[in-house]
Parts: sequence; structure tokens; C-alpha cells
Amino acid sequence: MIRVIGVLFGVLAMAACTPVDQVTRSVSLGQGAVIATAPAGYCVDPGSSQLANDFAMLAPCATLGQSIATPDIVGIATIQVGPSDSGRIAADELVLRDFLITDDGVRLLTKANNPDAVNVLSTQAFNDRVMIHFTDQGPPPLDGLQREEWRAFANINGRLVTIAVRGLAAAPLQDGPGATLLKQILAGVQAPPTEATVSPAES
Repeated sequence: MIRVIGVLFGVLAMAACTPVDQVTRSVSLGQGAVIATAPAGYCVDPGSSQLANDFAMLAPCATLGQSIATPDIVGIATIQVGPSDSGRIAADELVLRDFLITDDGVRLLTKANNPDAVNVLSTQAFNDRVMIHFTDQGPPPLDGLQREEWRAFANINGRLVTIAVRGLAAAPLQDGPGATLLKQILAGVQAPPTEATVSPAES
């Protein structure tokens, strides 16, 4: 585990574009339309996130200088929130799932823009959500990450939310832990709570 964390520190050091000055477990994206709360042991990396572009990266808090126990499943996740009304893409989850396994859909999954680089291993569609598990022979989003990825698309508060999870090339995630981490992160990405309506007291 110590070796895994050491490698992850290296990956995040290469990814960071600004100094890490504030670490939190929750962040607001999409002009407040979506709240992302990291699962236990994970924090939002302010050095790699681009909140102005509605993009957040999650990593184990321990790699971000926090005195928090390392989670059982170690990986890196990204969350991207689309513009208003973009969630209509995921409103019919079966259509989106079927599109993602076409050549045009697969091109959206890889930086290589080559459908032959992707091998789709499994898909799920339910409740305005689509999850897809695939391997990608194209370049990883960050150096040092594995080629296998778990990705989810969800319609949250009218916006398309894309979540991606990968492990380290030196300590890759297997299907069970990778899918579990994706579901944990997906569960923490929600519309903000609405304020309860308070009835005025009777005089």
C-alpha cells in the first residue's frame, strides 16, 4: 500500500497545475446545479481540478497532505458537469448506452479518437444513468494510470455529469473494486438539497 501511495503522489505531482492550498471533500459545479461529495478517504484535488470549467478531480486525501486514512480502493476519479439542459442526452439511458457501443460513441471514450483503441467490456443503463467498463489502448488521461476505465454518465438536475475512474498502472484496479469506486462517487454527485418550506407560525 505504501508503494501504491508513493506512485499516486507522483501521478498527482505531474497532474497538478496550481499549488494545493485548500482541500475539501465537497465541491459545487455547474453554477451550483450539482454538488459532488467524495466518498470516505477521498478529497477534491484543487491543484488538478478546474472548477471554472466544472471539472473536478478526486484522489485519496492522504496524497493531498491530509491526515486521513487511505481508502481500501485506491484510484483517481474525474467529474465533468455539462451545460444546462445537456442532461437530456442521458434522459433515455438505453439510447445513450446503445450509442456508446457504436464507433462514433466509442470515439468519445478515448483520447485516441480511434474506435479500434477501445474494447467495451460491459455496460449498464438505469434511472437516467449509464455505466460503461472498457479498456483503452490510447494515451491515458494522466501518465501513470492504467488503461482500464469505469465511466458513468448521469442526468443530474438537467446537466450531463460524466464520472471516470482509473487505477494506477503500477497497481491497477480490478473490475469489482473499480466498479465499486465508480458507484461510490456516483452516489455522492447529486442536485443540491432544496430548502424546506417553513410555514409562518399562527398568531
